[in-house]
Amino acid sequence: MKHTLKRLLREAWSRLLYYTGLWRLVDSLTPRRMLILAGHCVDDPATNAGLPADMKIEPARLERILGVLGRRFRLETVTGGLEALRDGSSGPSLVALTMDDGYADNERVLLPLLERAEGKATVYLEARVLTEGRVNWAHKWFWLLDRIGVAPAGRELAAELPAGELRTRFEAELARGGRDLAYRLKRVLKYEGGHEVRDGALDALFLRHGGDEAELAGRIHLNPEAARALAASGRVELGGHTRRHEVLATLDAEQQREEIAGARSDLEELFGPGSGRSFAYPYGRRWDFNGDSVAAVQAAGYGSAVTTHAGVVTAGSDPLRLPRWMIADETPLHLLVCEACGGFELLRRLGLDLAE
Repeated sequence: MKHTLKRLLREAWSRLLYYTGLWRLVDSLTPRRMLILAGHCVDDPATNAGLPADMKIEPARLERILGVLGRRFRLETVTGGLEALRDGSSGPSLVALTMDDGYADNERVLLPLLERAEGKATVYLEARVLTEGRVNWAHKWFWLLDRIGVAPAGRELAAELPAGELRTRFEAELARGGRDLAYRLKRVLKYEGGHEVRDGALDALFLRHGGDEAELAGRIHLNPEAARALAASGRVELGGHTRRHEVLATLDAEQQREEIAGARSDLEELFGPGSGRSFAYPYGRRWDFNGDSVAAVQAAGYGSAVTTHAGVVTAGSDPLRLPRWMIADETPLHLLVCEACGGFELLRRLGLDLAE
């Protein structure tokens, strides 16, 4: 009941501001701010056809979002936006588009969109795919789902997993079935212990069905040359996103340091000193990272780090826990405009957070 009421209030408030034009007044009366948008892919059948639909946004939809927001707000990178907020200068508030994982469509499709919108973006890169041509475990799982289906992939992977807690939890979700089976199976693989066990079973199943990791990495991800082209365009900031895209909270402090600092070192070696000034916590929810993660980000020299909790960035925001709005095809434009103009932040200051 509480969540339903909150959703209705969120819709009512954002629609009121957007469709009456009051959002422009709210924008002019509230302190300068930055809305960070977060996505993964722009739909591009040549590169990301096998990835889940909820990871992709249609080019026309993203262009519409950038067009509407870009007429009122400055489209910046995360680092550029933070610098603008901190220097105290006047000017329009800001919107920073971010894309996680470093997919090939960022160059093929996103860059032309940014050029037409006269905007900028930040792309967060997994380092290992650039240095070794290897994908993270989830992409082998997605490949299997696309190739043989959810239930068959689940049954075959369950048989491949050795006896233990991971297999027990996985089989329990598989037995439940249901429309959200793919999501629940992925959640078990993501959060349950035994990463080496999980990865070994997935590797075996992936190879058994004819998977080619080098081909998959080369098709769906940016290579170093493409990433350099993005940076050279002047419209894209390259950021860090760990080496292997694990849930940081499932790793010990030393493993986290290796993932976080190692990724920044890799980016600087590939793209030059100062690369990777901003960082994105994999998955990005509060339970996906911890104090060790934040300490490692700071020690590695990143100037900012983004989460996936909704909100807006102000000059006083914690730079290592910046909020972001996840966007997809179904994300209503009025919600984004309401956050960008300071409408939801105005309510937060009154003790009412409708956006989460």
